[in-house]
Amino acid sequence: MSENELNVQHYEDEIDLRELILTLWKQKHVIISTTLIATILAGLFSVFILSPVYDTRLNIVINMPEIYNTRYGEYKLPITTNEQYINLIKSNDVLINTISQMGYKASEVSVDDLRKKIAIGQVTAKADAVQNSFDITVSASTPQESLKLAQTLYDNYIEFLNVMTKERAVGYYYNNFNVELKKMQISLKSNQELLKKNEELLAQIPQTIDQKEAIKEIASGSANTSHFVVLENIINPNYTKVENDIILNKQTINGIEDSIRMHNEYLAELDSEKQAITKYYEDGKIGQLESSLIGVVKTSVYLPSPPVAPTQKTSPRNALNVAIGIVLGGMLGVMIVFVREWFKKD
Repeated sequence: MSENELNVQHYEDEIDLRELILTLWKQKHVIISTTLIATILAGLFSVFILSPVYDTRLNIVINMPEIYNTRYGEYKLPITTNEQYINLIKSNDVLINTISQMGYKASEVSVDDLRKKIAIGQVTAKADAVQNSFDITVSASTPQESLKLAQTLYDNYIEFLNVMTKERAVGYYYNNFNVELKKMQISLKSNQELLKKNEELLAQIPQTIDQKEAIKEIASGSANTSHFVVLENIINPNYTKVENDIILNKQTINGIEDSIRMHNEYLAELDSEKQAITKYYEDGKIGQLESSLIGVVKTSVYLPSPPVAPTQKTSPRNALNVAIGIVLGGMLGVMIVFVREWFKKD
């Protein structure tokens, strides 16, 4: 391509760019009008159509132990990490109770709808880091509703953890004591049979040994008895051994009977706990579980400070939406101008 041809092409490009700018300037009213309309519509949509969202923040501290100590012994909790505990705040039971207590209609607010209104803050990703403080954000359409929802959610969450922990511990102890009780009953029967045999055996063994009779039996033989010293009757060692065995049998039986008595008392208490848990579920999980079992949740999961109602809405952001309307309106206006010019040329 020659130098003259390059100059001609550069000149034509310059003319096209100038024409383009002039075209936009001549029809600036179209661009301005479109931008204005889009801005107004975006503002109206943001203010009157989009529902406001207010966030209430809960800071929950979790320090659940690995071992749950009760009067029945130690119980190893099945959940091992704080992250697993905090995720239970979105469990179905917690959300269903929250929907009911907030007065939401099930047809309008589902479990999934409520779950979307709850956000768990970032969880530590490091394997060796133990995180015990978690931020939970609860969203609603008014500040008052957001605060009430957060408080109701937290109360139901604590009650859920409390019931779950106690229910599993009661089930564990109840089954464990039943198994141990059956073993002790078998052991008791075995020791009672052994005691009976030892008592029968003791009745057949002479308590003492007559030394004179023993010397006579020896003398009737060929042995020389001149070197024997004749003593009074002595206690039969076999009798003493069996007698001691009987004493040990009775002590063992008494210990087993005491353990059986204690286990039966524990099982009666645990049966009452199971009935209380059953009633709690039959009543629709409303209120608190009536239990005498010491809880570990309320001292291990807590709020350092109570939640407060938000003073500003989180969304929609009116200024941002208006800015988006300005940009989109301007782009749309320019596009309209280009399309009109294209049709004119054709």
